[in-house]
Order: sequence, then structure tokens, then C-alpha cells
Amino acid sequence: MTDINTTVSRTLQTWDGSAYGDERALALKLFSGTVLEAFRSKTVFYDNTGSFMAHKTLSGGKSYQWPVIGDDIDVDAIGTYIGAGSHTSVGGLYKGYHEPGKFISGSKVKMNERVVEVDDMLVAAIDIPFTDLDLSHFDIMAPFATKLGRTLAISNDKKVCTTAIHAARDDGITGVYPGGQQVQRNVSATDPTVQEAYADTSLGSSLFRDDVSTLAKEFDDDNVPEDGRYLFISPYIRKILRHDVTFVEHAGTSATDTGYAAATNGGIYNQQFGSNTWDYNTRGIGMLEGFHIVLTNHIPTDSITEYDGWDAALGAKYNLSANGTGAAAARVAAVALCGAQEGTPAVGMVQASGMQTVLQDDHRRNVKFMKAQMMVGYDFLSPWCAGVIEVY
Repeated sequence: MTDINTTVSRTLQTWDGSAYGDERALALKLFSGTVLEAFRSKTVFYDNTGSFMAHKTLSGGKSYQWPVIGDDIDVDAIGTYIGAGSHTSVGGLYKGYHEPGKFISGSKVKMNERVVEVDDMLVAAIDIPFTDLDLSHFDIMAPFATKLGRTLAISNDKKVCTTAIHAARDDGITGVYPGGQQVQRNVSATDPTVQEAYADTSLGSSLFRDDVSTLAKEFDDDNVPEDGRYLFISPYIRKILRHDVTFVEHAGTSATDTGYAAATNGGIYNQQFGSNTWDYNTRGIGMLEGFHIVLTNHIPTDSITEYDGWDAALGAKYNLSANGTGAAAARVAAVALCGAQEGTPAVGMVQASGMQTVLQDDHRRNVKFMKAQMMVGYDFLSPWCAGVIEVY
């Protein structure tokens, strides 16, 4: 019988940045505290409310089809004027008006479809030796189980974000549905970055807000509803937004000014909320140019090529060109997702099953085996409801 070895995580072993230490080092001293990464404990792109992502649980199939309804009928374009006060009608209509006695045949709505296929099984697993569990004086199982869930959440978030970027860059189908929304800023640099495009100054903050306003206008032009617009930004972008005093604070000029008293005590008056809570430390951002702001670390900062050479279909879906060398490979500063006017969100998700977890003893290797897995797949449905702010 073939001997199959596994790589185990020695939970009592120290790491000094370059090498592992004693396998039981942590068992020799007292240990307390919670090792949790709070900012990664909650997914932001895995949309459970249906605001910008459609869900479908598969049963005996590998894909699901969503209809994509085309543009609205332009009744003013129906019929042709041929001069001398005469015209030709289409379906009994000319410019949407009906001539009595003519047969009304109706108009065609142009449609298409988007098919989303499920990917392979996405797995996160940990092996813990029984010896470490027996000697450990602190809880291991609960924190490690939390890490398994976060691992899958982060991986899924990155896939949804990449899918949204592909949607924003899509050209759509002429006459059926428009393409995505792109706002790009050209930076005079060999290897441009988001930090170079939007400096940590009042000017950088102003430039970013201008681009967000332009993106909102692009959504307006394609009749995307104003309700339910979300803009995902990085911690750096949130940092530079503090320079926009009209967005973050209002110092006031007199005792009668709403924000004056708080400002003199070192606080802020948030014009976006109009609240009475003046505290610099909250760092809360509500809305910007009609977008609900969502902070995340899961926006790609460079090109993604992890799926090259493994699976061509996944590579096309989840690989990304974003090294800033040109307009087609611009770096991503922010991602926007909205609900579609016809009720079809920007991104579609198919799921063959819910999250599955396994906790069992493997006595052939003397380890506790922990596993969490999901079988899901993502693709975009309505590109006009996805947007991106980029620099190159």
C-alpha cells in the first residue's frame, strides 16, 4: 500500500520570520488572548441580500441560464418618412402613433442569455496532530475552524470582485444590452499605481471624487436605478477621502452653525449623515456620489494569473490583466456593483451545495482532520450594472 504523507500544522511550534522553532515551544509557557483577524471575518462581495448578485442552487446540473433582456423599445424610431407628408409604417405604427385601420403587429424585444457554470470544489483543510491537541492549554479547534471559513470567504470575494471587473470592461452586445462602465485616469508614469493617480492630498481626494461622479453619471446614462449602488474601495482610498472636508467634516463659522460647537471640541460634523456624533475615530463613510461605500482588501492590486496552466475556463473567468501598462490592463482603484433595472443583478452565482464542513479523527496519521469546502461558480450577467475606476 502506498504511503501518503501530509503536511501538518504544528500548532505548538514557533515561527521567527525565517525558521520554525521547537515543535512544543508554545506548550512550555502561558498563553492567552484571541488570535482573530476581525477585518477578514466578514465577506463583502458574497451578497446574501440579492443587491447585486443573483443566487441559484443547482440540482442535478452544472450550469444555470439567466435571460438578458435587451434595451427598451424606441417607439420614436418606428417608421420611415419618405417625403411629401407620407411615411411607411412598421406594424401599423409610425413614430409610435397608430393610424386607424392599420394592423398593429407589435415590436420585437431583443434578448440574449448568460450561462453560469459551477467551478470545481474549493477546499480549505487543516491537519492537527493529536499530540498537540493533548498538550495544548489553549483552544485550537474554534480559531482554526474560523480560519477555514474566512479562507473560503476571502477566496470567493476575490472571485466575485474579478468577475465584476470583467463585467465593467465588457463591451456588451449592440442593440441588446450595453457594456460595463469604465472610468480611467491616465498617469504619466512607467509603472503607475493607484497611489500615484490619487495622492494622499486634497487634490488626490478631489480627483477620486471627480471620477466617482463620472462613474455615477455613466450609470445614470444607462438608466441604472439610483437605489442600491455600491462602491467597493481599498483602505488607501478611504484614507485619502479624509482630505475632502465637504464630505468628512464641517467646522462651522459661528456658534449658530450646526457643526461649530463640536468642531471647537476637536470633533467633526458629518454632512453626509447630518448626525450629532462628532468623532474623528469612527472613520465612517456612508455615501459618496450616490454610492454606498464598502471597505475591502479584496480588490486586486495587480494582474492575476493563478489559473494559467490548470484550467482554461477558470483562467478566462478569474485571471485578470491589471498591471497598469495600458488601458486594457489598468490598475483597479474601485469597483461598483448595482442592481439591474429589469431585476437582473450584475453578477450571477451558481452553487452545487452549501458550505460543507468535516471534522474527524485520522488514526492512520494520528491527526485531527478539519475541512471546509464549497462548489460554486461566478460570471457576470448585466455588464451595464458593473463599473470600475482604473488608472494606467
